[in-house]
Amino acid sequence: MAGPDKLRDPASLRRLLSPRSIAVVGVSANVTSFGARSLTNNINFAGPVWGINPKYAGQEMHGRPCFGSIEELPEAPDCVLLAMPREGVLEALKRCAAKGAGGAIVFASGYGETGLAERVAEEAVLRDTARALGIPILGANCLGIVDHVLKAGVTFMPEYPRMTAPAGGVAITSQSGALGYALMQAAERNFSVCHMTTAGNATDLDVCDLAAYQLTMPECKAVALAVEGLRDGRRLFELGDRARAAGKPIIVMKLGRGEAGAAAAVSHTGSLAGSAAAWSAAFRRAGMIEVEDFDGLLETAGFFAKAGKPSAPGVAIVTASGGAGIMAADHAEALGVPMPQPSPKAEAVLRAAIPDFGAPRNPCDLTAQAASNPASFGECVLAMAADPHYGVLVYPQVYSHFQTTPGRIAEIAALTEKAGKPIVVAWIPEQLEGPGAAAADGSPVVPLFRSMRRLMKAIKLWNDHYAPQAAPAGAAGANVAAAVAGLPGGNATLMEAEAKALFAKVGVPTAEDRRCATAEAAAEAATAMGFPVVLKLDSPDIAHKTEVGGVKLNLGSAAAVQAAFAEIMASAKQHAPSARLDGVLVQRMAQKGVEIILGGRRDPQFGPMLLVGTGGVQAELWRDVALDLAPVSPARAEEMLRSLQGFPLLDGFRGAPKADVAALAQAVAAFSQFLAAAGEKVEEAEVNPVIAGPWGCLAVDGLVRCGA
Repeated sequence: MAGPDKLRDPASLRRLLSPRSIAVVGVSANVTSFGARSLTNNINFAGPVWGINPKYAGQEMHGRPCFGSIEELPEAPDCVLLAMPREGVLEALKRCAAKGAGGAIVFASGYGETGLAERVAEEAVLRDTARALGIPILGANCLGIVDHVLKAGVTFMPEYPRMTAPAGGVAITSQSGALGYALMQAAERNFSVCHMTTAGNATDLDVCDLAAYQLTMPECKAVALAVEGLRDGRRLFELGDRARAAGKPIIVMKLGRGEAGAAAAVSHTGSLAGSAAAWSAAFRRAGMIEVEDFDGLLETAGFFAKAGKPSAPGVAIVTASGGAGIMAADHAEALGVPMPQPSPKAEAVLRAAIPDFGAPRNPCDLTAQAASNPASFGECVLAMAADPHYGVLVYPQVYSHFQTTPGRIAEIAALTEKAGKPIVVAWIPEQLEGPGAAAADGSPVVPLFRSMRRLMKAIKLWNDHYAPQAAPAGAAGANVAAAVAGLPGGNATLMEAEAKALFAKVGVPTAEDRRCATAEAAAEAATAMGFPVVLKLDSPDIAHKTEVGGVKLNLGSAAAVQAAFAEIMASAKQHAPSARLDGVLVQRMAQKGVEIILGGRRDPQFGPMLLVGTGGVQAELWRDVALDLAPVSPARAEEMLRSLQGFPLLDGFRGAPKADVAALAQAVAAFSQFLAAAGEKVEEAEVNPVIAGPWGCLAVDGLVRCGA
């Protein structure tokens, strides 16, 4: 795979995305038309806004002057909105460039999204022309932009001027225009948004270019990013680098997570690692925070924008409702968010402030008596915040009253400033927009969630994002390069013997085996190796030997080997009569241990992807896997192993001996180095199983399918 295109220089997009002047080509007298709406949406915009339509030249349209052509404008516009049919867009774009415009927004649809070859080609001409002329395009088939700092609503969605929330906090970028504006409407409930862009077809600029620009805005503290797809998914990595350099997190959601996009595969790995898993691995490698629910995207982005970095992983819950505290604790426990008990110093403050029927612990139940002693709330919150066990406090707001709730939110904001730690509000009332909610949404320091589950999930993501990360993988060694150089060309498939020989070269310990074409040769080999042994079908046409009765275990004599040979041949002929049967592989029985699957496949967007999971013949049944992009370091490989539900089997479950996890992680890292070095030369590779025990690990089967 050739390298991805570099992201666009944000400075080159300033005029388009944060314009100081706007021109609308195609404005009409119809107040509901896209052009008219785009004019009226800028009623609060301080810069000049011009309409363009020769039919209305010299008139005032919707409160703005109208010109006959872009050439007649008094100056070069920063942002030109082309609110016109597709057929006229290319010529209009050329005229924009000639005038010196900063960029163009294209509403028109009917391009590549139709799937028609001629429309795909037409869109390519539009992109190539724009790049040759040096004028960036937003769209086509997009909904426009909002710069909430400048009050620029260059969009056909109606009633943008209603959004009077303070500008700041979160920037929104969405491939889908409708979903982007749906998020933007949080400003109607006072949620602080600074900017919104929609990529549409991404004819020229994609969501990575747009989000990279938003990272440069001083008002932006976090980016909420909704992705459908990219021409080259590896652009995410440069965007992630820019986010890290800016110190601003990107919270991302992938739309279209179904597995239909996963290619048919020969190995178990192909059915275990689908397209959604590849995107998740890419987001993680890019340092982005992935959420799975659309309704959690903006809430989580708002939390990251306001919360800063955690000083400790623990969460403290302070509430006036015992039931709400239990609910919060349930969700924290389910997600693995630590809830340590308060230190003796904090506990002493709680006991002095809380009635004896309350709970001076975590969760801390102040009881309804807190209303009669208002000072107790602040005392308890500050005592918990001062406890070094806690990095964040959660306050469930269980009711909504005009008399008290706004004041409580204001108090939480003040306490946050004193405590130096975030206090997150869990909004419990079904009066969703009740008094106080808007105060929290508009506060620069108080995050608010309308779901306790989403709140605790955000805290979990927050802790994970700022936790120390595993070191990156080092460079591949000479052995890996030699192994890759020796791969056959074309669509060749390396079956077990050749695959294991290759894995041994790159540093994966493998079991010795011998190829035998006859029963007599198999018996001689087994006797020389020492019993007990395993016999495995040797066929270039059968990838999964167990499915055709092609594996016989724990054979203790030469006679048993000869009988097993005959049974394997007969079963294979019955199940796959046209398959080539070269005989068997004879292998010494491995020591007992835990079976792990180790696999890789080439993802069309991101390149080589690594999979580790609970292995053996039941790998697809359990689907207990961890995935990442290759290569990984031994430390990251160990993280992946420890994330498996089956990891306790490696860690001495019920008194069993512990496996050498470090040796297994080293083998995983070596395998991943091979995948990364092979690149497009390998379509799939698999070791299933790797047997791990206190003595180390051993690959006892393997498969490699080379690329074209």
